[in-house]
Amino acid sequence: MRAWFRNASFSFVLVLVLLLSVSLPLWAAEIVILHNNDVHSRLESHVPSGAEEKQGGRVRLATLVERIRAEYGADKVLLLDAGDAIHGMNIDNLFGGLPSIEVMNAMGYNAFTPGNHEFNYGQEVLAQRILDADFPTLMANVTREDGTLFAGRSALITEINGVKVGIMGLVAQETPMVTHPKNVVGLVFHDPIAVAKQLAAKLRPEVDLLVALTHIGYGVDRELANAVPELDVIVGGHSHTELPEAEVVNGVLIVQSHEYANNLGFLRLVVEDGQIVEYESELLPVTADIPKNAKVQAVIDRWNEQVEHRLAQVAGTTSVEWIGEREFVRTQETNLGNLIADIIRETAGAEIAITNGGGIRASIGAGDVTVGDIYNVLPFDNTLVVVELMGMDIIDALEHSVRLWPEQSGGFLQVSGISFEFVPDALPGGRVINVKVGDNAISAGRYYLVATNDFLAAGGDGYDTLKNGKLVADTGIMLRDVVVDYFLENGDVKEPEAGRIVVAE
Repeated sequence: MRAWFRNASFSFVLVLVLLLSVSLPLWAAEIVILHNNDVHSRLESHVPSGAEEKQGGRVRLATLVERIRAEYGADKVLLLDAGDAIHGMNIDNLFGGLPSIEVMNAMGYNAFTPGNHEFNYGQEVLAQRILDADFPTLMANVTREDGTLFAGRSALITEINGVKVGIMGLVAQETPMVTHPKNVVGLVFHDPIAVAKQLAAKLRPEVDLLVALTHIGYGVDRELANAVPELDVIVGGHSHTELPEAEVVNGVLIVQSHEYANNLGFLRLVVEDGQIVEYESELLPVTADIPKNAKVQAVIDRWNEQVEHRLAQVAGTTSVEWIGEREFVRTQETNLGNLIADIIRETAGAEIAITNGGGIRASIGAGDVTVGDIYNVLPFDNTLVVVELMGMDIIDALEHSVRLWPEQSGGFLQVSGISFEFVPDALPGGRVINVKVGDNAISAGRYYLVATNDFLAAGGDGYDTLKNGKLVADTGIMLRDVVVDYFLENGDVKEPEAGRIVVAE
């Protein structure tokens, strides 16, 4: 681990730079790729569930970046972001992601590939954020229906320490399934591997080093490496994978740095005659003892002033620790998932409520609960929708919910008014048993009133079966505002009844 970045004197660093420089062959060139992914608006440090100290956040990440630039020389360093950067926390959600773009401008990023969550603000806002950025946005596989690029650029060629570096951007093909369909109307998300093959054939003769900056997930990154050996490096995101060091697949280096700026990815390369002849790779933890970067903090402070007056209001109180961490809401029922589903069902006056665990993005601690706390839990602009669904479609939806279990799935449902068991050893599509609505077994041929969010009702997360329903009400009311109103009306919020989703033995 490179703990010395946090504590070493500048003179020690300077000596090390000189030693490294002397050790390099005269005909080789050294470059450093710094990378992060899936920051999800964590501009400031946070305390993860079960941890005692703050970690992560761009405000401290920026300090590490500056130290490494000082050590190696800014002209030798590339700073890359692999997407899901500008959506997730109130500071971005209330202002269309502009605060994160301004912070990234201040940090001097060299390139950015959008993630699926960048599309949550809609096409017009994303296009404007791309214009606001001082760095190029790369997405080669997202076009309009006429084949023209949606926005940004497909690739970038830049020179770093005498090395011509080509960088292509690739976005998850499943983005239309994991953002609201209205956000991607008229856009085509092409197979990233097929696009990469075509682009690599064009770029490879022009560059010494070819990098794919991707938001397609670790598994697809491995497929990409096997399919496109012309690549030298894949800087990945989307799957929140923590790779302690680069993995080599088919001669291609794959790196990914986890999430929330908890680590800064570090990849040092020595390039000779268009070949990587030496590399060093690791993750540098962004810990609480790393000072905050003053320039970045100033940007954050300016935006926080605008946020505070909106979100400081106390909506209610609770003695309960409400669980909303992704590893729980995407694999099992949680008390927070149950509460949100109950509030949705009660507000709509429906028999059943379902909501996707992937839409729940944070936990709530015991004590006062502010509007901001609730907005962090429900950062998406999802609205309350009521549909009429046949029992057979509801069963199909439950099967879809647990089809990937025990893997985490953003489509795992949190439910109200309904309970069921599932058999994990059964084949997907035949796992769900003992479905009850209230105290009665569900009737496959009966219609039920189901409250949900507009994302799921439109077929988001692959829930095509929900599109079979008859739309009863599209309220236009934000789910987060419904939850805020519930806390305001109820004061001290208690834990709801559990036991709704049972793993059958």
